[in-house]
Amino acid sequence: MPRLPAFKDQLHLTNGQIGLALLMYAVGAIVGSGLARLALSRGSRVWVRVFTVVLCGALIPAGLAMNFFQLVVAFVLLGACAGFIDVLENAQAAELERAAGRPMINGFHGFWSLGALVGSAVAAIAAYAGVQPLRQFVVVGVLVAAISAPMLRSLPDTRGGSTPTHLSSTRRLLTRSAVFVAALGFCGVIVEGGGGDWSSLYLREYGHANPGLAAIGFTAFSVAMTVVRFRADRLTARTSTATVARLGALLAAAGLGVAIGVPVVPGAIFGFVMVGAGVAVMVPLAFSAGANLGRSGTALSVVTAAAYAGSIAGPALIGNTADRIGLRVALGIPLVAAVIVALMAGSLKTRSAAEPS
Repeated sequence: MPRLPAFKDQLHLTNGQIGLALLMYAVGAIVGSGLARLALSRGSRVWVRVFTVVLCGALIPAGLAMNFFQLVVAFVLLGACAGFIDVLENAQAAELERAAGRPMINGFHGFWSLGALVGSAVAAIAAYAGVQPLRQFVVVGVLVAAISAPMLRSLPDTRGGSTPTHLSSTRRLLTRSAVFVAALGFCGVIVEGGGGDWSSLYLREYGHANPGLAAIGFTAFSVAMTVVRFRADRLTARTSTATVARLGALLAAAGLGVAIGVPVVPGAIFGFVMVGAGVAVMVPLAFSAGANLGRSGTALSVVTAAAYAGSIAGPALIGNTADRIGLRVALGIPLVAAVIVALMAGSLKTRSAAEPS
């Protein structure tokens, strides 16, 4: 979150407290993704309409926080809302894919990436202008809610769990396919975090870049991810989900190898561009596969929760390893995760919408 420095200064927080607040955001997201399974059984349209507005409003408690405890509560609430709507929207995206008969999931996530870029730019401008987080969050929340309202009228009323099945939800939860796809989502998020979260610090420490130049690493990573997401569905249509996931994982692994092997600024930035381009397809394809493992929505909830769990485990693993033996070696963790995704990509064979659950 670009406004974390403002929270740190206003509330006099330590780096450890910031890390804990972010951890609790991820915990809230895991809880929210689990609750979304219940909402899917009743139809997702109304829930997405309501919680889009709720999510916009959930920004405000963070801006109102007067101490660390209140900030943690605000982050848990924000994470729960994000995780809840994340599952519902990905379920709707999978239904639109089935109806269209062609891959679309990467394009949907491309708009998420584009929104992240715009949001980061707005936050950077607000921070530079000295605008307090609360004022920014109120303005952004109102604008996003108002702009989103007319776009929510034609959403599919996806109903996970509406198809009768002789399998218990517990058995579905533990099916081999769901476990593999969840593991792939978990690893994919570790790769994404390794390339995005640590790129600027890596360029600063090993490329000896100034803060402005170091920030280019994350920008290049994000732009590459966004561009590829808007183009990847065409490649998926011509080949297969498994092939695109495997190619993306191998490209990300190669990019991390370049960044580790050539830590000077040009080489590292090129490596992080490769990582962004490769990792762009991993999580969207995992979500799409999870949504197509039956019609209950349970598998998608598990995959989404696993992805958020990766956002908890990844920073902890990389950060602790970096403290002990250096960030350059620690980037080997997302590299290994990318290789695992390449090996497991065959699990992303989704069933057609017409196939019975």
